Amino acid sequence: GDERPLAKTPINIHDVLDHVLRLSQSGFGRGIRFIEDYDPPLPPVPGNRDKLVQAFLNLVKNACEAIGEGNDQGRIVVQTAFRPGVRLSVPGTDTRVSLPLMITIEDNGAGVPDHLKANMFDPFVTTKRTGTGLGLALVAKIIGDHGGIVECESQPRKTSFCVLMPMYTGEGVEPGGAVEGFRRG
Repeated sequence: GDERPLAKTPINIHDVLDHVLRLSQSGFGRGIRFIEDYDPPLPPVPGNRDKLVQAFLNLVKNACEAIGEGNDQGRIVVQTAFRPGVRLSVPGTDTRVSLPLMITIEDNGAGVPDHLKANMFDPFVTTKRTGTGLGLALVAKIIGDHGGIVECESQPRKTSFCVLMPMYTGEGVEPGGAVEGFRRG
């Protein structure tokens, strides 16, 4: 993969998610009910819009595939929230990183088989007959390149991918316009 550092600008994650959902609903997600539950005052993410679209599109596509075609009860909930108290320890250091932006993609598909849960973000792990097993590994890399993490909780009829990301602070971000709809205060 590409090891160059990402050129980051302040990104409105809701714009990314809206784009992903429009693409999904007009293509592979036709017939599935999408529910948006957004926290409106979410601050921007330092990131690369195209890479974030790629990561979230992959998560939504996986959710659609887990539901299956022709399932008229298929439902995907896309939720965002601001959790200012979420801080994670960096292994091997005393550093704690703030990851207050939470994006959750939840589906009511079959769920992830127990034997795959521990390795689902590793390359070449898949349940699909024609899959390469690179989708979730790529999602984990993209989110990691953005300073975030992705986790999964799964049981039949409820699989949830939770992405935790940092918020824009101006550090390590290329100059660009401010993100509309967010005011510090």
